[in-house]
Amino acid sequence: MSGDEIKKDAPEPVENGSATATTEPEQQLNGKLHSLETGTPPGDFKQLILDGLEKKSNGSLWLWLMFILCLTPNILNGFHVSSYVFLSQMPANYYCVMPDLLAHGWTHDEIRNISTPGGLTRNGTCTVLDWDYARFANMNYVDALAWTTGVTSRPGERTCLGVPGFQMHYEQPAGYSIVPEWDLICERTAYRSTVQVALSIGKFFGASTFGILSDKYGRKSSFTIAAILYIVSGVLTTFSPVYALLLLGRIGLGASASGVFYPPFAYGKRRRSAPILDEHSVQLLLPNWHADLAAAAYYIKPWRDLSLALTIPSFLLIIHLYFLVESPRWLLSKGRERRAYRMVFGRKPPAELCDSSDKELSPEELAAAKDVPEPKVPFSVRVKRSCSEFTKLYGTPALCRRALICHFTWCVTSLCYYVTALNADNFAANRNVYVATTGTVDIISYILSMVVLAYFGRKSTSFCLFLYAGICLLVVLAIPKENTTLIVTLAMLGRLGISAVYAVVTLHTAEMFPTEIRNTALGICSTMAHVGSMAAPYIVDLLGQLAWWIPSTICGTAVLLAALFTLMHPETKSVALKDHAKQEVEPTTPDREPMKQ
Repeated sequence: MSGDEIKKDAPEPVENGSATATTEPEQQLNGKLHSLETGTPPGDFKQLILDGLEKKSNGSLWLWLMFILCLTPNILNGFHVSSYVFLSQMPANYYCVMPDLLAHGWTHDEIRNISTPGGLTRNGTCTVLDWDYARFANMNYVDALAWTTGVTSRPGERTCLGVPGFQMHYEQPAGYSIVPEWDLICERTAYRSTVQVALSIGKFFGASTFGILSDKYGRKSSFTIAAILYIVSGVLTTFSPVYALLLLGRIGLGASASGVFYPPFAYGKRRRSAPILDEHSVQLLLPNWHADLAAAAYYIKPWRDLSLALTIPSFLLIIHLYFLVESPRWLLSKGRERRAYRMVFGRKPPAELCDSSDKELSPEELAAAKDVPEPKVPFSVRVKRSCSEFTKLYGTPALCRRALICHFTWCVTSLCYYVTALNADNFAANRNVYVATTGTVDIISYILSMVVLAYFGRKSTSFCLFLYAGICLLVVLAIPKENTTLIVTLAMLGRLGISAVYAVVTLHTAEMFPTEIRNTALGICSTMAHVGSMAAPYIVDLLGQLAWWIPSTICGTAVLLAALFTLMHPETKSVALKDHAKQEVEPTTPDREPMKQ
């Protein structure tokens, strides 16, 4: 480029007298001129990268690719959440049978009529009358019935699964559910529930683990580990020959699900100016798995085949591993400007833009450096470094307050989300229709939250949705139990608010914390959310036995408290994201520094 062309394209001199470069390559010159026009010093390497990222993110094909890569894991993330409804569906009827009586020609109805309390009129029995069934094996049914009729005292009852040689008979096609395969019924019902709890346990540990790994070693590294674990766990769940391996596979699915969701989500949040990644659109397709799952379960009945059908799409994560790159913002927060520059501009940075301390060492310098012994780091220093993300998250009053409130709101939101789902089982006649309906409600809720966020801030939206959901759930108290339709309507309206606020609190949390601890905050908050999801079945099953309205009342009260606590959060709409925790202690007039346009 000639000197005349440089003078022609260069901007007018700025007031501080900074000179315009004359020897840079054209593309680098344009970047520096852009920095000068925005008031950024030419030597600000980090700002140059951020400006390049800004330009690259404005409606480019690269941005749409990142959008798809961040969005699609959400669909996979939901497949195994409600698959439990179909994998562990209860049989229409079940009762105890004696193989010895079957061998002597007794029919199922004859065995059931003589052994079951209530006879043929009672379905779903776990106990049998304590007769001498070895004696009945030498008798026909008519003689045995006459003998039992003549007995003056009624025998006691015993659990079928507790008697050696007895077995449960299930009126359900073979292979349709995990329940008959491992007798997850009656006194073993808790083992059936544990299959779902195992997923939450995995999420409980995986959320914080992968969150910390993502902040410490990078978004892509964390995502890679999680994707591999997700695929392996899905295969293990499908082909598990024993119950223990089934649980192990479900734990792996739960742990890895957080890893394939939150790193891409935080990665997508690095560009606030990108409209398609703003307003939590990264979660838009999350409820679509309801319809996909319902459709798959409608055509695929055996639980292993259904599990395999839900596992096969996870191999698409291999495509993500190829195309997804490391987050430039994360690289900048870790001081890796040179690699971030290559990510954004696709080439090595010019030497004059790099600090002298950041220049690559020559081969001689590298050889000399190998001879220098590494200094010993005290154990206390190593411990402090390993916990640096925690100390940054809770180290200042502002961040600590935000974190604790987020922990509570995430826990309450997850608790109420799953409580409404489990309570709905009492009035859901068809599993496929119910799952598809809840998916429809969730889709509406995400669209609702996006529309509201377009006009209102994160804090006000969260407060209103929490308040709305709490009122709907508490009004259930005033409805007679017999009015099922109205109760179901209110429960679904409450679920609408809970699902909508779930998306908002995820977005709000991601925006409230700096880049270097964002995934740690998201991970720990997700861990607290899974505390709520693990508590939900116990609240529904145990407290629901005492009174049908207790679960919804607990949720309504907790949601109203969450609404009040949300008012203590800062507003983050149209506010620049921070990169470092130390920036949060710098006093500013508004909650945070407004984002430059």
